[in-house]
Order: sequence, then structure tokens, then C-alpha cells
Amino acid sequence: MAALNSTETTVSSGFDGSSKSLLTMPELEKISCSIRGKTFVHPLVLVGKHIRFAELILSDTETCEGDGDPLESHISTGRVLAVSIGSIEHGIDSSLLIQQDGFEFSEYVGVSSLTVLDVLH
Repeated sequence: MAALNSTETTVSSGFDGSSKSLLTMPELEKISCSIRGKTFVHPLVLVGKHIRFAELILSDTETCEGDGDPLESHISTGRVLAVSIGSIEHGIDSSLLIQQDGFEFSEYVGVSSLTVLDVLH
């Protein structure tokens, strides 16, 4: 009878709904990191943090020697506002919503094109 009148929220089997359980899921993509002692950082750890990062973007140059698209690396700083977790298995990349310093707008940046250089605060 006590179970019928319980006011506790039930938890779905196998998932407790906390961000801690998301951090331990093995299939989530991690971000390349050049902070001393770390190789990768999980995207959820960066939410709300001010970071310095390098982003690979397509170059404006029209000609490129060799195979593939011409890429440039841009270093910037900004605050991570949100994370969009994709499904690598289904071809959907994870991304961070970053508001770069000096800009009023924010944009999603693919995790695969980012390297975290420093977590500023």
C-alpha cells in the first residue's frame, strides 16, 4: 500500500537522469584537449565554462595543393552555453553552443573540429 501512495519520482530502468550517468556513457564523443595531463575532455564538463579553443574551419583560399579541403585553425575564447549530444552511430556529431568573446550571438561548433586549449574560469 505504501508503494501506491508514494510521492517519490520513479526512475527509468537503466538511466538515473543525472549528468553524472551521462559522463560515464562510453559512446559519447570527447573533445580533443591540449591541457597538460589531459588528452580529451567530455563536452558536458565544459557547460558554463569560459574556454580558449582552436577550431578547424574551411579556408577562403580557392586553390589547395594535395587532397582534401583547405583548412585553417583559428584560436578564440568564449563561453560554452550548451551541448548538443549527437549519435556517432547515426552520423550526427555532437556540438557545443559557444558565445565567442566580443560577439552577442552564439553558434554551434562541431566537437570534431575543436581542440580545447585552456579552461579559463
